[in-house]
Amino acid sequence: MKTAISVPEEIYARAERAARKLGLNRSQFYSAAAERLAAEVESADVTAAIDAVVDAANADSSMPFAITAGTRLDDDPDSQW
Repeated sequence: MKTAISVPEEIYARAERAARKLGLNRSQFYSAAAERLAAEVESADVTAAIDAVVDAANADSSMPFAITAGTRLDDDPDSQW
């Protein structure tokens, strides 16, 4: 697919140098850059979802009790846990 984009001159020059250094043509370079940024955005979405689950778990008021109870069981030499 063909597309036209406007890029500030400094970024264009930098992208051209980087593409040459990597042995890529302009289309390959911009495609790789777009793919990388899209993956970063998607990864941030996953991270945000994981953070929300962790926050919800931390909001559970039984968590400190469970940690204390588990630690006591672990420290008890007679415990089968």
